[in-house]
Amino acid sequence: MSALLEDGIADYSRRRDNLVAGITAFADWLDRHHGMDAERNLRMIDLAEALRRDRLMLAFVAEYSRGKTELINALFFADFGQRLLPSDAGRTTMCPTEISHEEGHGPQLRLLPIETRLRTEPLAHFKLTPIEWSTISLDPDDPQQMHAALQKLAESQKVTKAEAEALGLYNPGSGDGALQEDAAGMVEIPAWRYAMINFPHPLLKAGLCILDTPGLNALGAEPELTLSSIPNAHAVFFLLATDTGVTKSDLEIWQHYVHRHINYHVAVLNKIDMLWDDLRGELAFRATLHKQLEETARILKLPEEQVFAVSAQKALVGKIREDADLITRSGIGSLESLLSEKIVPARREILFQGAITQIADQVNNERAILAARMREGLQSLRQLSDLSGKSKEMAAQLRTNLVKDKVRYDATAEQFKATRKAVQQHGDQLLDRLSENALHVMLEEARAAMGDSWTTKGLIRSMRGLSEQAIQRFNQAEKLSVAMQQYLLTACERFHKEHGLPRMAIPVLDLTSYRLRMDKLMQETQEFCSDPGNLLVEKHFMIRRFYTEVASETQKTFELSAREAKRWLSIALDPVIQRIRDYKQMLDERLQTLGKITDNVGGVQEQMTLVKDGIDKLRKQKAELDEIAKRFESLNA
Repeated sequence: MSALLEDGIADYSRRRDNLVAGITAFADWLDRHHGMDAERNLRMIDLAEALRRDRLMLAFVAEYSRGKTELINALFFADFGQRLLPSDAGRTTMCPTEISHEEGHGPQLRLLPIETRLRTEPLAHFKLTPIEWSTISLDPDDPQQMHAALQKLAESQKVTKAEAEALGLYNPGSGDGALQEDAAGMVEIPAWRYAMINFPHPLLKAGLCILDTPGLNALGAEPELTLSSIPNAHAVFFLLATDTGVTKSDLEIWQHYVHRHINYHVAVLNKIDMLWDDLRGELAFRATLHKQLEETARILKLPEEQVFAVSAQKALVGKIREDADLITRSGIGSLESLLSEKIVPARREILFQGAITQIADQVNNERAILAARMREGLQSLRQLSDLSGKSKEMAAQLRTNLVKDKVRYDATAEQFKATRKAVQQHGDQLLDRLSENALHVMLEEARAAMGDSWTTKGLIRSMRGLSEQAIQRFNQAEKLSVAMQQYLLTACERFHKEHGLPRMAIPVLDLTSYRLRMDKLMQETQEFCSDPGNLLVEKHFMIRRFYTEVASETQKTFELSAREAKRWLSIALDPVIQRIRDYKQMLDERLQTLGKITDNVGGVQEQMTLVKDGIDKLRKQKAELDEIAKRFESLNA
């Protein structure tokens, strides 16, 4: 692995750990000075844990035999001293393979049998069911054992054409040489449906997760890859062969599974060493390669800076042999620079922006509260100083004026109860739109309609109806969220204008990412339902499998958005309620102080001492909070 890439991911991991430490420090501060309530404590723990478990997902997608696995070996695992993943000619990974590191689990290879494709449960279900998998322990200190164990990824088996069709794997028009009928009428299919590797590699321990996908045939047969895994990847590397350029099947994968879905995607022309020719010379090679890069960018409608050329095989050899010239000529450095300088920072920014905004708003609200209380303390101190040596009547008049202020403030606080009630009512309606029960009813209705339908058109009509209902409910939930936030902003502005309270940062409920996910699911469903191949051919098996994945992804999106909404509802009122209480407490304390002075004018100095002590405590608290705020500010540097 290059030092540049290693440093980039190490920096990502370090900043993530610092963010978690900052959240923990803020939680400790709240506990010491306010007493942490259970709900807020749980929210802090959940956020810190989500950050710790965050993964930078990179997906490698291509048609069969384009060199995806070899590129993964070259980019990330060359320090292993040999090929970690099988990528020899004719012996490459045959199933989707997920490579990551999870604390608490030893190094292991988990394999899901291909026969599970005959069942209706989504792939996500099997990932949570260990008994369904074959597990092989891995020994990172024994390269030979690792190499032998990971050869399982390349295993295949021969079945009849009927069996391959029942599994949804046989497609005679796919052009995928690994899945064609032989002379004996048998079809070679992968032995495994999915593989997961848990490996304590430094990059993986720092949060990198790699997805190696199979060719076009398997992509179309496994909806979770196209509906979830690839769309949710933070970057996708789409591989092509330099000698063939963009073939028909390459273009189909690009159009259907890559360019519309992911956060960042690049095309990689692999095997450029096939163009190396000592007789023609370097200039001729560069001219030919440049022409291929331009043509690839044109066909895929990509900016030229998002099209790369490498020789994954030569890069791996060069790294293992420590041949700097071969590494440079392989072109691998450009991809490593892309990862470390663009993709990793982009993911870090997205991840941190959400968490920092969420916590920084709370920190800044607490700082504003402390600053306001200090100003109020100083104002009280000035009033006490002015009263020194004055009559009881003046103290009584100040107290009378303050009572009037408190009456007006109590009236505004009473009005806020209506706002609070409206927010809670809207919140209940929002959660109802996203509730498990509501979704369950929709899924059951769609499932029943599909069960009663004996035609492909009927099955597709039921699935389209589910998608439209889900989108409608989600849009209603989003409108409710906008209305609730507007209620709170209006209430805060009233306190600011009428009583001079500082403006408050209201926590934001942003369901945009979930709505976009639902929109993409809707688009996927519409395209699937509009495909003539699905309309004209009785593909009940594939339609039901696609429906299962759509339902699974819809359920996941609803659950995540409902969880986000519940979290927001539990904290949205906090800043306003806390500010109302603090201001009321300040008014009560000042009234109490003036009351004591009215009874005993000589006690002014004693009260001034108490107010000064209170201001000193507030300054110390704010100084601690300022240091915590600096932690979050430094993460954006």
